[in-house]
Amino acid sequence: MATSGMPLFIDNVPVFLAYFGYCIFCFFYFKVNLRYFLPFLLLFCGILFVQFLNTGTYYTLTAVAQLMILMTAVITVDALKERFVSSFLQIMYYIAIISLVFFIPIFIQPGVADLLIAHFPIHVPIEKESYGIRQIIHSFLFFNFSPDFNFRIRNVGPFWEAGVYGGYLMVTLILNSIKERSIFNRKGILFIFCILTTFSTTAYLALFLFIGVYYAVKIGSPILRAVSILVFAGGFGYAYAELEFLGSKIEDEMKLVAYDAQVQGGNSRMASAYLDITELDENKLFIFFGRGNHPEHRVATRDKAVQRNNGTTDVIAVWGIPFFIIYVLLMGRSIRSLCVYYKEKTFVALLFVIIMLTLGVSEPYFRFGFFYALVLLYIPFEHASKRPDDSVTELQPVIT
Repeated sequence: MATSGMPLFIDNVPVFLAYFGYCIFCFFYFKVNLRYFLPFLLLFCGILFVQFLNTGTYYTLTAVAQLMILMTAVITVDALKERFVSSFLQIMYYIAIISLVFFIPIFIQPGVADLLIAHFPIHVPIEKESYGIRQIIHSFLFFNFSPDFNFRIRNVGPFWEAGVYGGYLMVTLILNSIKERSIFNRKGILFIFCILTTFSTTAYLALFLFIGVYYAVKIGSPILRAVSILVFAGGFGYAYAELEFLGSKIEDEMKLVAYDAQVQGGNSRMASAYLDITELDENKLFIFFGRGNHPEHRVATRDKAVQRNNGTTDVIAVWGIPFFIIYVLLMGRSIRSLCVYYKEKTFVALLFVIIMLTLGVSEPYFRFGFFYALVLLYIPFEHASKRPDDSVTELQPVIT
């Protein structure tokens, strides 16, 4: 998780190399068996090879980096096996509590933020420049102040922005609901409260969708089921119409698609989707094998290097349509295997996929190691489900 969304560690080459070295140690120490991962690894390497042939030798470092990211995910999954979920939930439980310890006092009294930035002992400023504007992220390791924090006080947690934290919390809430076979348990309520403090458009939509559909399917009484659907639909409609960061934000982005696409290279979710799909027409090879992860092969706009934040269409553009389909199917298979293992209803797997594709519209989740690990979880969990009298063992968390 640290290298999949936290500013202190993400895109930090020394940190990633150190973690990759640790994974290589785990590979030999835990005697990792790559046999069951080989089909996905061969598919991944095959696409990288075709992209290399299409783009030239300067793509080598990009291809090697992508393969290293996947291998860290594979090693982590095989080392932790079915303990992956318990470890992840425990980490997110601690992160949620710490983030609230920081966020609640700041939300009540915004001046506390300046006081903490001036005096907190673990403080790392991260400077970035975007379109000539200097931005500083103040990181306290387990809590960050994004550049716009003073304008929009939102719970960012340790991630690069509140929307990303909201997305990780939604993954956490769903996995916890599968494990506990209910949403509103002690940890579930904590995760829901944290999601609400992110004030994230997409996380709110995903939360409404998950709770509404989950209980609409699980409730046995037709009357209660109808009531739950009506409450969900009414709550969603009210939130979309009344909350500024929902309806109006989405409508504003739709109006600015052309400007964002041509002038800023697609730094909004709608403009990103437009450019990602447009790129498939640039070269017929892109439809089947993608254009690759190097920004040089993007559509020629003013800014090719800008982060496109529509992660769902990013998978299609970077890896091609066949890979996207396989990725989505494996994601559903992995969550279904969790449902079988924890004896939860398997409809949650389809719901998870829909929610993840919804969350992916606003953040580039699927390019990170944690989400590669997530789609490969079916391997240890399907094997664990076949073992007689299997029990879930807790393990101290190993950070992905």
